[in-house]
Amino acid sequence: MEVGKRILVVDDQAGVRSLLRIILQDAGYEVYTAVNGIEAVRKVEECGIPFVLMDVRMPGLDGFQAMLQMVKQNPDVKVVLMTAFSDENLIQQALQEGAIGYLTKPFDVYQLRERIDRMWDATIGSGWLVRAGGAENRKTGTST
Repeated sequence: MEVGKRILVVDDQAGVRSLLRIILQDAGYEVYTAVNGIEAVRKVEECGIPFVLMDVRMPGLDGFQAMLQMVKQNPDVKVVLMTAFSDENLIQQALQEGAIGYLTKPFDVYQLRERIDRMWDATIGSGWLVRAGGAENRKTGTST
């Protein structure tokens, strides 16, 4: 059974999570949320969520460290980091370590939606069929 495009939104600020949930649900995504990096790593592993939109600066396990754990557990997971700080070194390191992109807060709602759609289509949309209970790789026919 085919289901919607699953995405995990991770931010320690409830208002940001709520806004992103509304924007992404309106764009056709099935949105999961997490309040910190530890919860995010667990949800990606347990639910097989293929795409993560995650704040960098969070208490406890920050977004960068959470991304490293996610990519180590599942190299196919796609992570986009969000930050309110323009730290070029952090951005470059994140891209080298597995992030597929980043967004700078505050963001324009329409640009956010367009960029997420483009990143989804360029990565997951081109090679994955999302199914209930996991994702099936179209190219190899294997399930995760």
